[in-house]
Amino acid sequence: MDINIDRLSEEQLIALNRRIVERIKIIRQHKTLNSMIKFNVGQRVSFQSYDRVITGVIIKFNPKTLVVLTDDNQQWKVSPQLIKPLIEAEQADKLTKLRRVE
Repeated sequence: MDINIDRLSEEQLIALNRRIVERIKIIRQHKTLNSMIKFNVGQRVSFQSYDRVITGVIIKFNPKTLVVLTDDNQQWKVSPQLIKPLIEAEQADKLTKLRRVE
């Protein structure tokens, strides 16, 4: 895609910049919402901190983040793109185990 902006005035460039920034915001909001709909309040999740994996429970939805109450009783605001659902040991036991029948 070849877009020539060389002939645009300063006012036109500023207006174009505003439209681009707004469009980027909408795209990011859409991505965040698509990530958020995969989760529920009360769901156990994990996310990667600098040096460790942190686990906890989702306690709140914010416009851009999920609030996670960690197992050590701390609250973290985390982007939904960084969170992974956890399968608890007791839930894993309930999963059907497949085996090959001969």
